[in-house]
Amino acid sequence: MNDNPFSNNVSERKRIRLLHTSDLHVGTDIYPDEAIQGFEAMLGLSRSAGPDAVLIAGDLFDHHRVPDRTIDHVLTGLADLGLPVVILPGNHDTVLKDIIDASDLPANISLITRPEGESITLDQLGLTVWGRPVFDHVPSFRPLEGMPSQPSDSWFVAMAHGLFMEEVDPIRSSPITPDDVAGATCDYLALGHVHVFRDVSRNGVPAYYSGAPSGNQARTVAIVDLDPASGVSVTPLQVP
Repeated sequence: MNDNPFSNNVSERKRIRLLHTSDLHVGTDIYPDEAIQGFEAMLGLSRSAGPDAVLIAGDLFDHHRVPDRTIDHVLTGLADLGLPVVILPGNHDTVLKDIIDASDLPANISLITRPEGESITLDQLGLTVWGRPVFDHVPSFRPLEGMPSQPSDSWFVAMAHGLFMEEVDPIRSSPITPDDVAGATCDYLALGHVHVFRDVSRNGVPAYYSGAPSGNQARTVAIVDLDPASGVSVTPLQVP
């Protein structure tokens, strides 16, 4: 649990729960059946764990060759949740960046599309979600660059798809540094790109990788409780 020094007017906010997931890689050629099973398991947890919204922090799909029927299956599954779903495109998400038209998505799904970063406001939850899509997965791309100030009247969650490094390797793409996290103005930082649950919080800013719901490592999603009384708590939830 972390107390974020940037939080303000928390007494006016209501308690909400988020399911944070990433790196589902639906359509992968490496473990195609398992990736779909992981997606279905994530949907099941989104029903049973009681979240108010679902955040997908990159790499929902694996490449541009994902069949249309698989894309339709994924979007229908997310629509049927009946919950707000906010998706940040990761470096693999050519389907989301080049094929899908955000205006054609089901009403409950919001896709972050602006290269410079974009905020999605969910008024019914008192929640604002910001992120920068990964259009160029290169060392010069900084996933947290341009994060706006925290809104005064809502929870503020940022999503970022990149690699947290204690010391930046100049040949690694989409770097996230400890200073980037420490200077973040959000109540919670939902990360993707690393396929295991990991806490990289700094300076009181809760920052976590959710882990992936499929693949050859521990399969998890993250349950994030935003509570005006007790702050932010993050729990890994094993994917069956």
